[in-house]
Amino acid sequence: MQAMILTVIGKDKVGLVNEIAQCIKDAQGNWLKSSFCHLAGQFAGFVQVMLPQSKHQQLITACNNISNLHITLTPVALNPAENDCLLSTKNSTGNAALVETQIKVTGNDRQGIVSDITSTLNTFNINIMTLNTTCESAPNWGNSLFIANLSIQCQPDVEPSQLKESIEALADDLIVEFE
Repeated sequence: MQAMILTVIGKDKVGLVNEIAQCIKDAQGNWLKSSFCHLAGQFAGFVQVMLPQSKHQQLITACNNISNLHITLTPVALNPAENDCLLSTKNSTGNAALVETQIKVTGNDRQGIVSDITSTLNTFNINIMTLNTTCESAPNWGNSLFIANLSIQCQPDVEPSQLKESIEALADDLIVEFE
């Protein structure tokens, strides 16, 4: 058995996730984790699957037969801790493990806001695990409101208050909340 990441993008249609699930099942694969979204009429996502190496081509062929869907299949090393969705207190070298937390950033939308936020996180040596962003109409303002929800991993010595101050210093209107 081999862990694989199936990347999919294509024109969205009703039943597309079911078609992908059926392809994985037919290839004797086990669906482990996934993340999907709808962007500008396109369906995009990732699925972590476990399947026999002899079935890789069958899965690729089956998914390519789904109309208007582009896929890639990439082998990955599966970390046992990922399966349990748990972070241990020590990593394999005996050092303190990374801390995972959720952050929400809200402010007026502007060009470069994602780059500024991710650059700030990078200065703290923070790994972004997930990033979901939206722009919506701000009530009573007329401007677009930018909202980012992030799941991050950082070293245990990163001070949340310093991280919050650094992100909020990017613009007068940014608000950072830890969840």
